[in-house]
Amino acid sequence: REELGFDEMSGFWLTYYDIFVRHAFGNFRDVMREVTYSPVMGEYLSYKGSSSYSTKSKYPDENYAREVMQLFTIGLVKLNLDGSAELDGSGQEVPTYSNDHVMNFARVFTGFVPAPFRSNIEIARAGDDLIDPMLMDGSRHDIFPKPDLDGKYLGDRYPLCTDIPPGAFLLKGARYEFIGFTHSKKRLPS
Repeated sequence: REELGFDEMSGFWLTYYDIFVRHAFGNFRDVMREVTYSPVMGEYLSYKGSSSYSTKSKYPDENYAREVMQLFTIGLVKLNLDGSAELDGSGQEVPTYSNDHVMNFARVFTGFVPAPFRSNIEIARAGDDLIDPMLMDGSRHDIFPKPDLDGKYLGDRYPLCTDIPPGAFLLKGARYEFIGFTHSKKRLPS
């Protein structure tokens, strides 16, 4: 049985594989969103459970942020339109990002936690749900602005709430429901 791939790990690998089957003819953003929420990727690249500095006084895990930039998107060196490496004034290749960029992008991938365990799935280790997408725990996510590669901030092209006309969120049959508020007296580091 095991030589045919039927073991306790086949379920979560097939679930991960299905991400690429679902989006084979779709767009890259959808693939990246599902891969980012994948518990297999979160475990493999160690950002599952990574928290903001203000939550744990520990810097977020940089592994996934580095891999997203290096392997999934922009690579190590800037390229010209013809695909050749861009060179600086001294003939050296121009890097696409620095470690500061990696540290800032790592803050984007904070707050991911495993989905609650359910008993109707195969498990590799007791209590691990590597099938269902991870959830975002807002209390562990870094809420502060994150610089992008160009000196601006991630999300700068999206309108601010102050730029949206009053009541715009209620357009086209949307429903607003106040679900409460929890005030935290915990102070953030200065």
